Amino acid sequence: MRAFLVLLIIAIANPVWALTGEEIAWKVYNRPQGKDSLAESVMILKSASGREKTRTMKVYFREDQKARYTLIRFLSPKDIAGTAFLSIAYHNGDEDQFLYLPALKRTRRIAGSFRFHRFVNSDFIYEDLERHYPPKYHHELLKEEPFQGDPCYVVKSWPKKKKDSIYGYWIQWITKEGFLPVRIDLYDRKGRLSKRFTAKEWKKIQGYWTVLSSEMEDLKKKHKTILKINKIVYDQGLDPSIFTKRSLERW
Repeated sequence: MRAFLVLLIIAIANPVWALTGEEIAWKVYNRPQGKDSLAESVMILKSASGREKTRTMKVYFREDQKARYTLIRFLSPKDIAGTAFLSIAYHNGDEDQFLYLPALKRTRRIAGSFRFHRFVNSDFIYEDLERHYPPKYHHELLKEEPFQGDPCYVVKSWPKKKKDSIYGYWIQWITKEGFLPVRIDLYDRKGRLSKRFTAKEWKKIQGYWTVLSSEMEDLKKKHKTILKINKIVYDQGLDPSIFTKRSLERW
């Protein structure tokens, strides 16, 4: 009887159903986002002085058995209109990224150290737009706490190989319902807090959890990039040919 009580106490203290950091990372990675979607969005660049630049864009998404595809097409203002970005995140962890610049009439593959450059002068770098395949990183569940009223897992992740990230590590607040990252603190390789991603509004649309308003802040430069979705429609049967390198140049 005593042995049974000891085992019961151990089981209560360490419940078998508790998720590990790696399991949570996989649930984030595989979070349902529909077969496809099309979003009408706005990107606002906000300087330390409060000056703002607004860009409009459309964001296309599609998933099949091979990969998840994301296409961002900027519509305005004139100096960026036609610029397009294509990400192909294969389910085996590989990823291809391409940027089309209409002024040069040229498509560039994003690879190597260029992954750590800023994406169209925003506070996101190309690495931030990657899907982050869980086996490439270590994951540790630090605690559980609410963020903006929603219960969250707080998970620390860091790269197994230095070349895979410009960051030393990052800490994510991930909602228990839907496994949506709603805050990410990004630390540089010296352990200094560098940037912070914060979701301002999220809700379920057509059954899929969706961040409708968010910002990425460069804490050193005091500069922010705000993203807002004005409209999004899921599962409408987008043409697969949209998500090709060739389609980037059709403007």
